[in-house]
Amino acid sequence: MESFLDDTFDVKAKHAPDEALEKWRKLCGVVKNPKRRFRFTANISKRSEAAAMRRTNQEKLRIAVLVSKAAFQFISSVSPSDYTVPPEVKAAGFDICADELGSIVEGHDVKKLRFHGGVNGIAQKLCTSTNDGLPKDADALNRRQELFGINKFAESESKSFWVFVWEALHDMTLMILAVCAFVSLIVGIATEGWPKGAHDGLGIVASIMLVVFVTATSDYRQSLQFKDLDKEKKKISIQVTRNGFRQKMSIYELLPGDIVHLAIGDQVPADGLFVSGFSVLIDESSLTGESEPVMVAKESADVIILDDNFSTIVTVAKWGRSVYINIQKFVQFQLTVNVVALVVNFSSACMTGSAPLTAVQLLWVNMIMDTLGALALATEPPNNALMKRPPVGRKGHFITNVMWRNILGQSFYQFLIIWKLQASGKSMFELEGSDSDLVLNTIIFNSFVFCQVFNEISSREMESINVFKGMLNNYVFVMVLVATVAFQIIIIEFLGTFANTTHLTSHQWGACVLIGFIGMPIAAILKLVPV
Repeated sequence: MESFLDDTFDVKAKHAPDEALEKWRKLCGVVKNPKRRFRFTANISKRSEAAAMRRTNQEKLRIAVLVSKAAFQFISSVSPSDYTVPPEVKAAGFDICADELGSIVEGHDVKKLRFHGGVNGIAQKLCTSTNDGLPKDADALNRRQELFGINKFAESESKSFWVFVWEALHDMTLMILAVCAFVSLIVGIATEGWPKGAHDGLGIVASIMLVVFVTATSDYRQSLQFKDLDKEKKKISIQVTRNGFRQKMSIYELLPGDIVHLAIGDQVPADGLFVSGFSVLIDESSLTGESEPVMVAKESADVIILDDNFSTIVTVAKWGRSVYINIQKFVQFQLTVNVVALVVNFSSACMTGSAPLTAVQLLWVNMIMDTLGALALATEPPNNALMKRPPVGRKGHFITNVMWRNILGQSFYQFLIIWKLQASGKSMFELEGSDSDLVLNTIIFNSFVFCQVFNEISSREMESINVFKGMLNNYVFVMVLVATVAFQIIIIEFLGTFANTTHLTSHQWGACVLIGFIGMPIAAILKLVPV
């Protein structure tokens, strides 16, 4: 058999040519399960691909080596003596320009540094002294700044308010609602005509625009606050010697030739030459991102403490707990609103075939009040009592048992009230006539909104009964409550065509407010229930 293979196919034990192997494979194609039989043999097609890739990589490596050799020969052939001082630099009294200084420091070019006479030589060319620093001549300092530039990066322009409006419009929920509003306009006008058929669609559009502008206003205010905070964070001072005296100076006032005294933790956004000292370790990662793990820790941290004052650590912990609890308060309030609205509309639609809350009313309740609720509850300032609370562990539940108790208890009360109004509201308010259903639905809607208004006050404290403590100190919370009530009055009394509401009497208004207010003592009683 071996002689047959050698004479016919020239298949050697090792290093057989690819053509012979391919011929042998084709002949053995009739073997049962050839993939299993030849699973330990070479893949001829892959072998050719690997060989081609190897040749390509070898060629790339050869070219890279040649380019590196050429670059090294070019650099070696260029002498620092080719450098000439620009005329404007020479006219200003200096013998070295900013580009040359940058090439020495950024490239760590020791050869150029030696050519210019080392640190002392560059100091002479910059008209400075390594002992006394720059002279205190104001004209000379201004001329130096005009020539070498200010030690500050050009800041990007802050976004305008309309940019935040445009970004708010890109919310997926709002985009879906916009499509629904467009369809509602088309169908409504086609079936009921103008302007009656456009009421629902225009109401949805008005709700969307109100949400967009409230969100954009909040984001714009936050951007201004972050901008001010960033300015405060960049107010960094360092020790500099000028005219023989050591003084504190802003990092933005540094000029080429300044003698800077470094201390542990100093941030100096400038390149420099080492004059004297010991045990110096510099991290450039704040600008280049190329250095030690200290850049990694800063990027992954939620909060960066810029000083070693213990009171700062206490403040950071207090604000961190305040933000966490404020978010819990808002989630508790939001879940209560959504649970009641969904259960009421779903159960009513299943039992009676109609929902008491219309699309525009649900938009107002679920979007406008949630947005305003976030502004109100998320802006609660921290207090010293927060430091007495135990810390929240990594495995702790965000929605606690206390929150579930408050959500379920308040939702149950509101659902019972609305169900009672649906069942016997006409007899309670002595409603008769063709508009009795519209009046009753308006009362239900108004009562539901005032339940959320007073529940928002109760949500300020998830465990404490005294929910009014410090409320007047938070002007944002008070303004949100006033704005919510004002908008509700406008919707009921003036926007009945769009919101499917009608005018209510003073007796009916008082009943709605009372129904909402009763939720507060119920919330207080619920807080007495241990969980």
